[in-house]
Amino acid sequence: MRKLLLAILAVAAVVIVAAGILLTTRIRAVSADLAQRVERQTGMQVTSSGLPGISFWPRFSVSFGNVVIPAPKGFTSAPLATIETIRIMPADGLLGLGEAGIDEVVLERPNINLVVSADGRANWNYAAQPQAGEPPGLPVRIAEGRIAFLDERSGAAAQITNVESLASLAGPADEFNAKGSLVWNERRATFTLFLKSPQRVAEDGSPADLTLEAPGLAFQFSGRAALARGFELDGQSEIKGTDLGLAASWFGAALPSGLTGARFELAGAVETSNKGLAFNNTQFVLDDMRGEGDIAMALGKGRPMIEATVEAQTIDLTRYSGAAPSSAASFLTSPWSSKPIDLSALKTLDADLDVSAKAFAYGALRTGPARLTADLRDGKLDLKLAKAAYVEGTLDLALTVDGKAEQPTLQFSVNGENLAADKALLAAVGLGDVSGKLSPSLSVNATGRTLAELISTLKGQASVRIVSGAIKGVDLKAAFGKVANTILEGWGSDQRASTSFDALSATFIIADGIAETGNLILTSPALSFTGKGEADLLRQAIDLKVDPQLVVSGTDATAPQFATFPVAIQVKGPWGAPRIYPDMPGILEDPAAAYAALKKLGLGTSD
Repeated sequence: MRKLLLAILAVAAVVIVAAGILLTTRIRAVSADLAQRVERQTGMQVTSSGLPGISFWPRFSVSFGNVVIPAPKGFTSAPLATIETIRIMPADGLLGLGEAGIDEVVLERPNINLVVSADGRANWNYAAQPQAGEPPGLPVRIAEGRIAFLDERSGAAAQITNVESLASLAGPADEFNAKGSLVWNERRATFTLFLKSPQRVAEDGSPADLTLEAPGLAFQFSGRAALARGFELDGQSEIKGTDLGLAASWFGAALPSGLTGARFELAGAVETSNKGLAFNNTQFVLDDMRGEGDIAMALGKGRPMIEATVEAQTIDLTRYSGAAPSSAASFLTSPWSSKPIDLSALKTLDADLDVSAKAFAYGALRTGPARLTADLRDGKLDLKLAKAAYVEGTLDLALTVDGKAEQPTLQFSVNGENLAADKALLAAVGLGDVSGKLSPSLSVNATGRTLAELISTLKGQASVRIVSGAIKGVDLKAAFGKVANTILEGWGSDQRASTSFDALSATFIIADGIAETGNLILTSPALSFTGKGEADLLRQAIDLKVDPQLVVSGTDATAPQFATFPVAIQVKGPWGAPRIYPDMPGILEDPAAAYAALKKLGLGTSD
């Protein structure tokens, strides 16, 4: 029995030793096969620390920890890659001797650093030559990877994380295929990539195909990719999606909330230039708006930069403002909003836009053919609309918003010629009862976080002139006549009445939200007046003194005569419904006594 037991133990020892020898041989064969193939095909020398490990589940594999792939000789940058663990699965399992090659290599948590040096060399270019007769590309899987890129010539840098990818890797001089997923700017995307030669990307360029799908974004490119003289692409590309706001966030830009859900397409020839990625003769679609032109995109000072020169049919910005514009009528009736104005989107991208369209629209504003230019830099927006055809005349607008300052500042100017007054004023301030040919001029600036703060700090100057017009709903001659007998509460609107005039004009000096005028002038066949006073824009109130002259019957009916009030007429209170009364001491406290004194001056009646 003892001999039998010893014999069994001896056999077991032989089996264990044989298994150990077999396993050790297998590990050496697999590791040697990997190192030889990598160095032969790529020129890379793979090193690791510690002893190889083995695993039998879910399949046999050999693992290497703390793997380093150094940069090419003479390259001073950090290693091309540091890999926490490499796992190698032999194609023929544990018992084979390696003739069937390697079935798969898994890179666990690799940090891959792609660098183009200041002299234009790439740290993944080992000057390897394509190897005839080599087996197909090595199957490589990346798990929880990080890939960073730095071009030391320009300082351009990018990084993607959480890379999960399946790739077929031959040498840098041979084809490379990969597909998988990645995370960039906290957004996950899936991709496919084909490079005819990764090594040629760092030289004269390689044929390349790329597809990328992310939330709200789909991108396709087919053409040539190179890095020898900077980042170069030359080919055909298409970008489209169902949510422009979400797509922009993938690039780190925050667009106005109105762009959420906006459908977009961009397709055409693409190439790189000193402006970055340039789309030339490109067709674009934004919801139901279409156009064409040149569009360039680049990564500027830590944020996207967009340059575009395009032509379109109609550009309707109403839905994309982030909030529907309020009715212009609210200008006359509603208090100014104290809600903070969100200008954060101005600091998330830079832009240089030149847009020509047959029509621009925003709320009630709708132009004819016009050109819009916009320059956005570091949170400061300069926008101009030049010589726009608008309501039978022409209009120039300029807006500057500094959203970077702790207290945002705004500058606004407008100049118009021969506008239809009823249409222009209705769109601007909700006042459609004044007709004629309007020529306005306004130049103001303000500071504040809310609309109320902006109005309270408004300063600048303005002028307005309307010729050959009328004021609907108000008979000013009759109203001034009634003032001789009673205090009027409001304008006494009557849609059957109107006041025609030859010209109505005024100039204003604006400070701290108060517009002051000294030359309000109206001339008409029935009356004329001059006036002075102020409009409190914040409180939406007016305080004017008017000196009217009314037509009275004369001896010669063909030559009307004007009678001048012996006192000025005060127009004071909310601008929608002010009190109108003679400017006499104590009239509001004792109207009867004031009107009795007025009668002594020859005005007023006994009724």
